[in-house]
Amino acid sequence: MQVITLTDDGTLRIEFTAEEAKQIREDIEANWTHATAAGKELIRYIDTLYGARRPRHHRPTFPGGGF
Repeated sequence: MQVITLTDDGTLRIEFTAEEAKQIREDIEANWTHATAAGKELIRYIDTLYGARRPRHHRPTFPGGGF
């Protein structure tokens, strides 16, 4: 179940189950040539969270994703 919270400081927090994250990732990847840069970055971030190996130059730049 998706949970979306907007805090008093304007931070948006979105929580997905592992299955929801997998489905979102598959949807974006299936339409990769039309995916936005943000969508591609989200895939890299999800891959990092779940241990998928990507080349170093494909590492995410989301907070907490930089290595």
